[in-house]
Amino acid sequence: MAHDKIKAAARRRMAETGESYAAARREVIREFRAASSSDPAGEPERFAISYKDMGPISTWDDTRRGGGPAGGRIEIDARELRLRMADFKVDVPRASVRRAARSSHQARGTIGVHSKGGRWLANGSADGLVEIEIDPPCHTKRSPTTLFLRMKVSTLIVSLVDPDGFIAAVQRDGVHPHTGSRTE
Repeated sequence: MAHDKIKAAARRRMAETGESYAAARREVIREFRAASSSDPAGEPERFAISYKDMGPISTWDDTRRGGGPAGGRIEIDARELRLRMADFKVDVPRASVRRAARSSHQARGTIGVHSKGGRWLANGSADGLVEIEIDPPCHTKRSPTTLFLRMKVSTLIVSLVDPDGFIAAVQRDGVHPHTGSRTE
């Protein structure tokens, strides 16, 4: 990627997320490298996080921190599953994804990013919840959401606009949705 294209993409990202130029540039370069080395087509599949139940102030704040309807997503390619919701970021190796299925978790009006013992809920809606089991567990990136700690992630529950499409994408890579066994 040419320097002028990196600069332009970093400035666009700065305008969208409010990040510093250095942080935006780092993320643009990281995303470019991930996209160019992962998928033969060069683009990971992206699934939007559902923000249906999030109020306007929370949505604005989430968008300001890089999430919201424009930035909250799960990207999935042959090597990795990447969750981005505001400043919460976690990268899961595809080999660690054991199961992805509809979740019966009751959010009880809770929105945002919450954890309890390695189990993470990242949602903007109580609908379209998908549970992703991870073994061996991975760790979060350092962020204000994680109190700048790298925290264990063994389960992710995420609200998605297209939960069935996401589950089908995980299955295409050889993970059985209910048993977690690899079907290769």
